[in-house]
Amino acid sequence: NVCVEFFEPNMTSFVQPCDAGVIRCFKATYWHNFCSHALDLDDAGEHEIYKIDLLEAMTMAKKAWNMVTSETIAHCWNHTKIQ
Repeated sequence: NVCVEFFEPNMTSFVQPCDAGVIRCFKATYWHNFCSHALDLDDAGEHEIYKIDLLEAMTMAKKAWNMVTSETIAHCWNHTKIQ
């Protein structure tokens, strides 16, 4: 027995805290690190400044996630008013 409830439009961010800012903070930090890496390669005279391997991407993702603070996560949860 399953009851399916559909959300009103634009309600996802209110019921899913990761969509309420945690993912946005992670992505912003990741792209900042990625662009810094590309600029470093450009300064070094490399031609393919946007090309990174999987290990570099995973390392950047880990660094970006570690920079998302617990205060940011708590704020996003509080914003949803679920707690």
